[in-house]
Amino acid sequence: MNDINEFDEEKNAPDGRSLSDYLDDNDGAEVAEQSGEETTENAENAEENNEEPPKNRVGDVLDWTACFVYAIAAVLVLNLFFIRSITVSGDSMNDTLVDNDKVIATNFMYTPKYGDIVIVQADKLMIHGTAVYGEAIIKRVIATEGDVVRIDTDKGVVYRNGEALEEDYIKEHMTKPMGVGWIESNKDYTVPENCVFVMGDNRNNSNDSRNMSAVGFVDTNFIMGKAFVRYAPFSSFKWLD
Repeated sequence: MNDINEFDEEKNAPDGRSLSDYLDDNDGAEVAEQSGEETTENAENAEENNEEPPKNRVGDVLDWTACFVYAIAAVLVLNLFFIRSITVSGDSMNDTLVDNDKVIATNFMYTPKYGDIVIVQADKLMIHGTAVYGEAIIKRVIATEGDVVRIDTDKGVVYRNGEALEEDYIKEHMTKPMGVGWIESNKDYTVPENCVFVMGDNRNNSNDSRNMSAVGFVDTNFIMGKAFVRYAPFSSFKWLD
């Protein structure tokens, strides 16, 4: 049995080397091949795990800045030429509009007409708390250029071109007497060219065109826009006639 083992070990491989040397070399080749496969796999995994190069943070900041600037510019253009948001101050338009209501107004392609609710800059009215004239007030257009206005303070009736106005929008019957600088009762007043005559819906608590010394006829150039919707408070959302 021992003779057989010794004989097998002394056999030669096909290339003439001893069988043990041949087997040792083949084992080494297999190990090298496996090692090569592992190296290739590790390299592939390393490539997969490589992170993308960092983005250009400065470019992102510039892009966002440009978007912000464009948005602000668009808001300014809209506010100047198309629409603007106005907060009602005071009670002169009760009950149609009340203090702190927010409305949206537009002056785009706008021509004033009777019944419109408008925001005007009263060039003769001093802004509260300042020495600057041109306070923004919100009133209703009662008459436009060429119209003749007459107010019977005894009856509390407003006439436009000889016809009594049916004013279902006013808060209450007008009883406030005219003071110094206000128009005279039952006297005709013709609205000048490019002007309007405005009054608040709360006739007994409104400083408006009746006060010729402080407001008077309003030049249409001072109309900032027609209010067409009350959007806040949201519970009182309303389209304005």
